[in-house]
Amino acid sequence: MVHMTNTKRAFIVLAAAALFAITGCKGKTQQNPDPNAQQAPVAAAAQDANAAANTLPKDDSLPLVLRLGVLPVKGNLSAPVTIVEFSDYECPFCSRAEPTIKQLLTDMPNDVRVAFINMPLPMHKNAESAAKAALAAGKQGKYWEMHEKLFANQRALNDGFYESAAKEIGINVDQFKADMNSKEIADMINASKAAGQPYGIGGTPSFLINGVVFVGAQPIEKFKEVINQELARAKAVAAEKKLSGEALYQELVKTAPKPAPRPERQPEPIVTGRAAVDLSTAPALGPEDAPVTLVEFTDFECPFCSRGNTTIHQLIDANPGKIRLYFRHYPLPFHRNAKLAHQAAEAAKNQGKFWEMYDLLFANQKKADGTTGLDEASIMGYATQIGLDMDKFKADLTSDATIKIVDADIAAGSAAGVNGTPHFLLNGTELSGAQPLPAFQAALDKELEAAKPYIEKGLTGRAIYEQMAKDDPRKVVRPQAPEAKPAAPAAPIVLDAGNAPFKGAADAPVTIFQFSEFQCPFCSRVEPTLDALMNDPAYAGKIKIIFKQFPLGFHANAQKAAEAALFANDNGKFWELHKIMFENQKALDIDSILGYAKQVGLDADALKAALDSNKYADAVNADVKAGQGAGISGTPSFVINGKLVVGALPVENFKKEIDEALAKAGK
Repeated sequence: MVHMTNTKRAFIVLAAAALFAITGCKGKTQQNPDPNAQQAPVAAAAQDANAAANTLPKDDSLPLVLRLGVLPVKGNLSAPVTIVEFSDYECPFCSRAEPTIKQLLTDMPNDVRVAFINMPLPMHKNAESAAKAALAAGKQGKYWEMHEKLFANQRALNDGFYESAAKEIGINVDQFKADMNSKEIADMINASKAAGQPYGIGGTPSFLINGVVFVGAQPIEKFKEVINQELARAKAVAAEKKLSGEALYQELVKTAPKPAPRPERQPEPIVTGRAAVDLSTAPALGPEDAPVTLVEFTDFECPFCSRGNTTIHQLIDANPGKIRLYFRHYPLPFHRNAKLAHQAAEAAKNQGKFWEMYDLLFANQKKADGTTGLDEASIMGYATQIGLDMDKFKADLTSDATIKIVDADIAAGSAAGVNGTPHFLLNGTELSGAQPLPAFQAALDKELEAAKPYIEKGLTGRAIYEQMAKDDPRKVVRPQAPEAKPAAPAAPIVLDAGNAPFKGAADAPVTIFQFSEFQCPFCSRVEPTLDALMNDPAYAGKIKIIFKQFPLGFHANAQKAAEAALFANDNGKFWELHKIMFENQKALDIDSILGYAKQVGLDADALKAALDSNKYADAVNADVKAGQGAGISGTPSFVINGKLVVGALPVENFKKEIDEALAKAGK
């Protein structure tokens, strides 16, 4: 999702005197403020970062996206791919994109640099002041440190917080306050607001990747796909035009392909009331009769959760007898070790040692050498340290029962409005982010006051929370979207069947291209519907279904399953392997796929060699690109005689589309 704004499309060019060199290009601002995070290298090893920053252009005759000398920049300053990030510190989707950007700098340290442009949206009342706070901190060499604090505390953005954060990061507060209110920074904000408009950028988070527009907090795989394309383009342009450095970057931006028009964004829902979540099996700390129930949705690998955890326990210590803390699992999908860490905590709970494991997991997110402290070997060490029965712990760690509990917590959190971590509910009232202790204390005081009428009625502990949630249930109101303008009839989508597997009559008048993946539960759900269509006598000889691979990046086993399917297709066993993989979606690791191959009569050794060599990877990627060219971004999706149809729809919906296609074909 993306926040949108309708500011005028006019690019503001400021005089050089109105701009300043933010020290995000020098000294400490080249460091990641999270001491646990890996830092991408800057420039060449022998080159001082400060000197490197001086090579970045500041010429005010250039668009702001090319004047990196006046923007906060991190990563390898000579990287061939530049990501310009347009962001808003009060936008939750921008916050969600931040871990992805950090991971890109870690995964591709030689290839990527990131420049940040503040684009505060008018609907966010504190976004502009937050942007000014970041720029003012940048004047003292602490842009990225303030940047981290602003995103970690999106719901606490105000002048008091900015001053407190400035003290915490160690800058001169008087100078900071003066800079925040300066014309210099106000001019920079105005320039930044308009900087994306020449490229059609009107919402956050949005990105220019070497000038290619990329919109939204998308999965890291989508970023990497564009980055890899830009690496190839940069290499080709450099060779053809004999360019390098900033001249190459300027040429890449100038020649970047223009994006297709985006549909208008739907209005955001309005959320009110108190969220009720089931706490019957959640681990708890604190007296059972405490008037405030504090529910913590967290992720053991999230650095903001670690900070929030410290603050929460300070809050509990400062308010004895007033809080009972309940823990709910919410590992985020882009944290590679988080799910196993949560399973470890749940397995420890089975032996009465949940909180001991909880403390160790948070205390050891990163080792002294910067590597993760949440890998399997480390987790086994923590289990031994707290005296667990190791045979039982190992069995419980990956059991279906443990995984089911963690997944149920994730689902419960999502239903309660959780979309990031840390996320807290105080008697059902939301408090999101690693906010400072005063913010938590203020929220607690408000809830203690709200609980008084319930205490007078004789209620205690969790009963207060449950009754408050009944009296003021959580409601989500979705404002009516603006009336859509009638769209021009879409041109038929033309796809090449190539060597893709198909079923049905080769000369059928209706061709259904099915873009699917074997790990997607919705793709599995639509298979019986497609079988019903193929077996319907009314459509005998009239339908052909062509299967195209579209593995999604967040499904770890989908890519290799797709490659295995193409191997099976070349060996006459596609539909047999297709069936067995859909029946076993939760077991699509390589060993399992090889086992299924044997069951359907395929040569498992030959399949393993094909998977190891990535023999079919290009063919899978070609299917994905064909789907993306047709406007497909998720699965299952279908193209029925050139018309895009999305989702695991009921059979009646498919029949309607097929009947219309037959009528157009005169059949």
